[in-house]
Amino acid sequence: MVSVQDCHKPSTEDKLQGKVRHYYIAAEELVWSYAPSGVDTFTKENLTAPESDAGVFFEQGPTRIGGSYKKLVYREYSDASFATRKVRGPEEEHLGILGPLIWAEVGDTIKVTFRNKSPHPLSIEPTGVRFSKDNEGTYYTPHSTLWKGGGSPHPASHVAPQETFTYEWTVPEDVGPTHADPVCLAKMYYSAVDPTRDIFTGLIGPMKICKKGSLLENGRQKDVDKEFYLFPTVFDENESLLLDDNIKMFTTTPDLVNKEDEDFQESNKMHSTNGFMYGNQPGLNMCQGDSVVWYLFSAGSEVDVHGIYFSGHTFLSKGERRDAANLFPHASLTLLMQPDTTGTFDVLCLTTDHYTGGMKQKYTVNQCKRQSEGSPVYQGKRTYHVAAVEVEWDYSPHREWEKELHRLQEQNVSNVFLDKEEFYIGSKYKKVVYRQYTDSSFKVPVERKAEEEHLGILGPQLHANIGDTVKIIFKNMATRPYSIHAHGVKTQRSTVVPTQPGEVQTYVWEVPERAGGGPEDAACIPWAYYSTVDRVKDLYSGLIGPLIVCRKHGTKVFDPTRKLEFSLLFLVFDENESWYLDDNIQTYSDHPEKVNKNDDGFIESNKMHGINGRMFGNLHGLTMHVGDAVSWYLLGLGNEVDLHTVHFHGHSFRYKHRGIYSSDVFDVFPGTYQTLEMVPQTPGTWLLHCHVTDHIHAGMGTTYTVLPSEALLQSAQQPVSV
Repeated sequence: MVSVQDCHKPSTEDKLQGKVRHYYIAAEELVWSYAPSGVDTFTKENLTAPESDAGVFFEQGPTRIGGSYKKLVYREYSDASFATRKVRGPEEEHLGILGPLIWAEVGDTIKVTFRNKSPHPLSIEPTGVRFSKDNEGTYYTPHSTLWKGGGSPHPASHVAPQETFTYEWTVPEDVGPTHADPVCLAKMYYSAVDPTRDIFTGLIGPMKICKKGSLLENGRQKDVDKEFYLFPTVFDENESLLLDDNIKMFTTTPDLVNKEDEDFQESNKMHSTNGFMYGNQPGLNMCQGDSVVWYLFSAGSEVDVHGIYFSGHTFLSKGERRDAANLFPHASLTLLMQPDTTGTFDVLCLTTDHYTGGMKQKYTVNQCKRQSEGSPVYQGKRTYHVAAVEVEWDYSPHREWEKELHRLQEQNVSNVFLDKEEFYIGSKYKKVVYRQYTDSSFKVPVERKAEEEHLGILGPQLHANIGDTVKIIFKNMATRPYSIHAHGVKTQRSTVVPTQPGEVQTYVWEVPERAGGGPEDAACIPWAYYSTVDRVKDLYSGLIGPLIVCRKHGTKVFDPTRKLEFSLLFLVFDENESWYLDDNIQTYSDHPEKVNKNDDGFIESNKMHGINGRMFGNLHGLTMHVGDAVSWYLLGLGNEVDLHTVHFHGHSFRYKHRGIYSSDVFDVFPGTYQTLEMVPQTPGTWLLHCHVTDHIHAGMGTTYTVLPSEALLQSAQQPVSV
């Protein structure tokens, strides 16, 4: 609890000169379907089809609820009589389960008259505005351990069933956007009597707070064509106020339901965006060339670590150019996009469990009637010959680091990830990787130079400048279909066509201005490329590489020989999700016939905590000299466990984020791509690792070496005259 006391009253109180904006909002029950079409729009399959990822959530039966739940939601009415509910128009169709948009400018006062039509005490509590204790939506009783204020609580701020209360919130200048913020800030409101249960029951809505004079009369931001609000979260229906009602309504033998059963609980965790799953969200439509604002906000538990990826286009966020936005519980973001390619594209969570669980939708860019401004001219041309090749990969070919670590820790233990023991696979796995070839015959692989040794399992480090056209001649030399798809770039197709085994296909990536760094980015920024036939299995099978895009410096373009570049992928490779799991069991397990793929110990043994696919100091080639200009390109993908704090011992680096900052630790999450710039000054061999404790123990560490400056070495080698 934070205690704010009235120690010395200001001589003048805030005087708000703006408008009073009054909303009439009710909480009411409805039956909500997470996928009204009954179809996964990505696979075109029924959601309960055999072997479908969706079946666990949508199969209804004796002890399963299925894809529809009774919920409580916020809905807007026209006046205090709460007789006429406002009808949502096409612009609001995408809101889904969310409550109505509440908006205001700096200087305004917001009034919300709230009618609770449910059988539970509820409230409305906002983020990002100012309100008094009388208007706080959180409910504390005088007997609560949280109630420390003495006197009586403010029970009016939580609203009993069938009661009404009017909240008043203000928007003084010090809660509005600063000069460095976007025009509007994304905020939210929710019921806070029991925030966990209330939100999971459905009681949450969007709010935006904008600079004074920035909005039209209807609340739309001036000079903006489309506004969308996205709320990605795992709705945990096990925590809903209405769980018992849902069991009675939707299971056929409710008396047999065990609410503590893990499979039952998993079936009720709905990975959704605005309450929609597997591409069922409507209304995400815009025109080519539109000015589009995406407002993102989230809530939930520790699993709600989201990398929201917009395929086909990029956006600006706080001056940085990205196509994936990291989002955490109770955080919010404002993203600015100008779509330049028509078609239907994905907007999805890159966190693998969320993706397979249904947190993926589609947005459509239409060719509308507007004057063409002409197509950009792409002058630079680059051609790469890349193949998908199946290899044997060893995550830890040498174990000296690991053994010395155990000696120092006075431990004599087996390594669950590297030792085969009786049924495990060990450190070697069959994988598929991207590798570069000299020409379209695909006979001679390009030998990696010393400065490329660090790439490890990654594909070749591809380069492009703004204005280039990159042609990827791709041969699938593997035994199953794969593709190659890059973040950030522009393509003529909104879907990536798979390449069958033995086939050669050409993929063309255009690199427009919006693929390069924004005003707050470094000169060169990294993107990832990978296979999208099955995003999860293809990634964990090994298909990923870096693409570095640089902007022009005056008349010069980036020359990759002028400085050192190192690309680092921090990823827990989950070999249980690899296409080759069965092959690996047969090849590397000493007793394949006894392996139980559902055994917790076996599953854990296949989660390989690697940097570029190497563990326990086995990633080599990170060598530089004092005074070198070094760019580190960090890549993050994976699951909820892929929260990495990348720590460089011995040196700091600089990075741009609305200014230039210095640090020696950078956070990497699924969908993170970041440039760090370093000029090493101290010779030595230094530790480079993820500082998450479990990842340290699992081997996510290596070293980098700083040699004395080349000039100093050369002078030391010169003969000395006496």
